[in-house]
Amino acid sequence: MTGIIRQNDNRSSGVKKVVAAAGGGADSVQVFTSSGTWTRPTDITKVFVTVKGGGGGGAGGYTDNHTGAGGAEGGFSMEFIDVSSTSSATVTIGAGGTKGTGSNSAGGAFTGGGTGGTSSFGSFCSATGGAGGRVSGDDLRGGALGGLGANGDLNLRGTPSEGGSGVAGDWSSSGGGQGGSVGVKASGTDAADGVNGGGGAGGAYGAGGQGGDGGAGGAGYVLVQEYK
Repeated sequence: MTGIIRQNDNRSSGVKKVVAAAGGGADSVQVFTSSGTWTRPTDITKVFVTVKGGGGGGAGGYTDNHTGAGGAEGGFSMEFIDVSSTSSATVTIGAGGTKGTGSNSAGGAFTGGGTGGTSSFGSFCSATGGAGGRVSGDDLRGGALGGLGANGDLNLRGTPSEGGSGVAGDWSSSGGGQGGSVGVKASGTDAADGVNGGGGAGGAYGAGGQGGDGGAGGAGYVLVQEYK
């Protein structure tokens, strides 16, 4: 069945016209999980691109019964592109944010997670990474903000993370969004890493010992669906 999403030129958020081939589906697909170059295959004239930024890293746990906040999800950008006059495009994959470290004694230092990197498909569209989990002052319990897509036909913000907890024995917080990781409850245990642009979990509380490290954010990706 052939379907058409009609053009709406009078709205800045209008949906771009797409004609689906009979039988459906792309002629070919390329998935990038590391930076490289997209080269247009012979006879391909259009692509539908999904770009996702890297996830933020989770904050480290604190020995006085605090879990670190999780890292947030990377943003999304999606665009339908006429590539009939484009032979190649540089693909950049945003790295996941670095994990925060847990404190090793009551009152000791502990660190927040790093922000995820920006992913892009040439100069067409891009998506920033999610923010890392926070640890300082009242921000300990605040979730991190997701990344944001740019220049696509549809640009989405990634899911924010959960904040940390100050309750003894509580779960550590989850990383944000699709591919985000869930924290662990054991004292001093390092949290899980995020995948596919999801945020890393916050480090576990460390009552009586070492606070666990947060999880690293997951690297972003670029998905290119190709049509003749």
